[in-house]
Amino acid sequence: MMKLFSIFVVFMQIQVALSSQPIRYATEPKPIQELCKFNINPSLCVSTLNLDPRSKNSNLRELASISIDATSNKVNKMLNYLISVSKNIKDREDLKKYKTCIVEYGTASRRFLPAALDDLKAGFFSLAKSDMESVVSIADHCEAQFAGSSPLTGRNKATHDIANMTADIIRYLFGNN
Repeated sequence: MMKLFSIFVVFMQIQVALSSQPIRYATEPKPIQELCKFNINPSLCVSTLNLDPRSKNSNLRELASISIDATSNKVNKMLNYLISVSKNIKDREDLKKYKTCIVEYGTASRRFLPAALDDLKAGFFSLAKSDMESVVSIADHCEAQFAGSSPLTGRNKATHDIANMTADIIRYLFGNN
């Protein structure tokens, strides 16, 4: 009888301990899901943020910073690709188009993306959004150099999409419509 009573007491202690723990629901919102739910490109938003291990414990502002970092990575890859490919171009008109894109992407890499990150950290959200929108237009301007027959369409679109997604994250977080 004493053993049964001891088991009952232990069981009650476990019940009390469990009841003092906060209840977690399966549908509890997560910052990435919350942030990406209304994004212009929800699947890209989720996949981009989930690729960075810093996102797991990040707040919404930190996720915006991570998104700017991902955009910077995409822009720098594009810039390096353009520089590499342009070395083999013989046609003057084509070379001019590539060089225009190199200048544009270089501006994004050296000016707009660092400014967006600095503006985000300083709380100048409208400026951060504007900086990211400039990166979106750079990808579009590069694409326009080729007047409908661009060999860079897929790469420019990928850069456009991630920059646009990041601008939308900033717009969502800070209400800068």
